[in-house]
Amino acid sequence: MWRAVKSVLQGLGQRFSGRGQSSRSAKAGETHQEGRKSLAVFTMVYNEHEMLPVWARHYVRQAGAGNVYVLDHGSDHLPDLPGCQIITLPRDELDEIDRSAQVAAFQKTLLERYKFVLFTDCDELLVARPSHYLSLQDYVAHTPHKTIRCVGVDVMQQEAGLPPVQWEAPILAQRPYGAVRSWSCKTLLSSVPLAWYPGFHTCQQPSVLDTDLWMFHLKYADQTHMLERLALTRQLKWSARALQTGHGGSHRVSNRSMIRFLEGFQGKRQETDLDSLDLRALVETGTESALHRIPSVFLKSV
Repeated sequence: MWRAVKSVLQGLGQRFSGRGQSSRSAKAGETHQEGRKSLAVFTMVYNEHEMLPVWARHYVRQAGAGNVYVLDHGSDHLPDLPGCQIITLPRDELDEIDRSAQVAAFQKTLLERYKFVLFTDCDELLVARPSHYLSLQDYVAHTPHKTIRCVGVDVMQQEAGLPPVQWEAPILAQRPYGAVRSWSCKTLLSSVPLAWYPGFHTCQQPSVLDTDLWMFHLKYADQTHMLERLALTRQLKWSARALQTGHGGSHRVSNRSMIRFLEGFQGKRQETDLDSLDLRALVETGTESALHRIPSVFLKSV
């Protein structure tokens, strides 16, 4: 499978190298040195019919139409994704080591045309602190860092029995609580090629934690959606290597285990906000916070 995917990505690299920058592309994102545009964003998905439109709307606003890419790993169908470019990959068994290599290869390809490239899963929405930056494009235009680690917030349904999330409405206004977990503080945004370890929680290159760059992880925001997605990922065809190494294990746990995880945070909910914590110390020590309010400055951004 990896040879087939590599062939697709190599073809894209050749296409990008030979393509001049159109006037439409110039308007979609600010240009920088060597004719490269400021920011590209991409994800890799399979049958993410509900979450993918949320991801697409967010990043088209942040990076501009035409600068947002979806690597579709053989979905049954895709929803309408205005402003996104779709690359279809052959569907086969899921192997996290191969997936990391595929993502790294595409990130490197995009860096031929963009100064910064951001990769996220499609339930991960990055926001630069709105009181300091207008958008992610504005953020990358001003950051002095090459590779940035974000503050990762697991947005959680704060109590049982809440109405389902309306995904087309502002999400953090409906789910205004989250926990900062060092595991979710990923290195996803970079101006140099990255080599990620399976799961994308860490990479081989050094990075700088920026407490003005937050990532809101929506996996736990709605319990019903969380369990529906878990039922799908448990049934995926995982590679023998993934099963042997335990890669992707969080996508194969039981419903009961996932609900217990969520209830553990709900039982320790605090009314102070996450900005009141020493986030840098929390991340650097590899710990996690209790469930706290998400700072109000972010509530309209997702």
